[in-house]
Amino acid sequence: MAKFTISVDSSSDLYKSFLKANNIYCLVMKRVLNGKEIEELFDSEREFDNFYETLKKGDLPTTVAINPFELKEHFEKILKAEKDGDIIHVGLSSGLSLTQENALKAAAEVNETLKGRKVYAFDSLVATHGIVQLVDELIKLRDAGVATEDAIKRITELRDHQQGWVIMTDLFHLKRGGRISGAKAVIGAILGIKPIVCINDKGKLAIENKMRGNSGAINYILGKIKELGENARDDFKDGTIYAVRTSKSALFDELKSAVSEKYPTMKVKEAVIGPIIGTHLGCGGAIVLFEGAKRLSVKGG
Repeated sequence: MAKFTISVDSSSDLYKSFLKANNIYCLVMKRVLNGKEIEELFDSEREFDNFYETLKKGDLPTTVAINPFELKEHFEKILKAEKDGDIIHVGLSSGLSLTQENALKAAAEVNETLKGRKVYAFDSLVATHGIVQLVDELIKLRDAGVATEDAIKRITELRDHQQGWVIMTDLFHLKRGGRISGAKAVIGAILGIKPIVCINDKGKLAIENKMRGNSGAINYILGKIKELGENARDDFKDGTIYAVRTSKSALFDELKSAVSEKYPTMKVKEAVIGPIIGTHLGCGGAIVLFEGAKRLSVKGG
């Protein structure tokens, strides 16, 4: 039985060297700054941090969904390079971008021409290192020779139980992007307000609460890990927590240390969010991702 091939888009923030070493194909998403389209794949933490330095200086880029034609070309390129086996493409959440809808269209068109193979456009309902968590599992399944359909069942189960919690700090970036008013940004900054964002069951970012100060936000996140992770899974402490940041910050260092101290038996995997998602989150954000209870249907506010 032929092994399936893994595909992602660059919102996954996987290093170029990792993609190459694990035979993963990646379609680069674009961002736009001052009318210029930028395509990039990074291979070092420094490159990610350089991006956040530009945000601190006032850059406010936008992002562009991948269109069906680009995705069709991408799938056809993989099929030509890989002579057998299916493709599992894990793309950016349908709750965050039209890219997933376009991937489904492209996969359907390509599948009409195939016999004995298939392209699966899998909706991650997440982004950045939430996708990495799914890809890490897919690599294990692929290398073990697990059938495509069984692999999709497993990552569907994982996806539906992914918990993603974000502490937002850059209120002025949210204001520049039109997501909150200038008055709220100023008042929030003065009071040290940290919006707590949940990745909900629709794959959208929803403000679930607001906490004051770093310690309040960190304790709140630790409570969510206990409630939705430790209390939800008997094997939770044997697993992995992804601790992810935008730009470097004391908040992230404190959160990572608190998680490591609270769960010493768990692997804490540290990483950085890239430009596609970082464009919308801004600087200073800290995120935890883990497998636990079913995702929440939070509408936010």
